Amino acid sequence: MPFPKKIGKYQLIRTIGEGSFAKVKLALNTANKQYVAIKIIDKQMVTKLNLMHQVLQEIRSMRLLHHPNIVRIHE
Repeated sequence: MPFPKKIGKYQLIRTIGEGSFAKVKLALNTANKQYVAIKIIDKQMVTKLNLMHQVLQEIRSMRLLHHPNIVRIHE
């Protein structure tokens, strides 16, 4: 199934990274014209591999980190 071209206020531009259970897309926030990276997780693969706890832990950890060289979580 192909990805949508837009998710909410984000216009998806292209894939900039790919792993075993997620893709990272370059996107444009149409509200403020800032470029962002959106990680799109394959829920079926995460469930199949029993990785939900790991994904949630990664999200919690990323929310705590604030450094210019580390991507921030916005939403």
